[in-house]
Amino acid sequence: MDEVIYQLLLKTGQGLTLPGTLRFRLSSTEPLKRDAADWPALLAQTQQQATLDLVAYALEGSISIPFLTGLRPVPLTGTALFLFIGPLVTAFLGDTDPTRSVFLQVNELDAEHLSGGLVWRSGEPGELILSLLATLAPPAP
Repeated sequence: MDEVIYQLLLKTGQGLTLPGTLRFRLSSTEPLKRDAADWPALLAQTQQQATLDLVAYALEGSISIPFLTGLRPVPLTGTALFLFIGPLVTAFLGDTDPTRSVFLQVNELDAEHLSGGLVWRSGEPGELILSLLATLAPPAP
């Protein structure tokens, strides 16, 4: 699958606003396999009022927030949950570079926008928690 590029607008609770870029793609067109041993216990705990089929895919990509990451983007890996026939429900991405701890979760608002949150340097003295709004970048000419 082709890479998807989003322009980011990140904002802290104190009002600091930062621009950035998020790039990701499905790392495989095959859904992730479920562990059959865990599903019966999970289903026994839930009430089955409606059926919703979700499909999980592995993601890989990068995030660049020049004020935080410098010129080098931070590589990311994660998981995306999609409706069986439909849009992205949510995606979880985390860094693969232990020197720059970043974790984000995004949810689809519409076909061109994502919303969510990002934690930069979780558990460290310089930890930042940012809200995130992503707009699909126009295709390159």
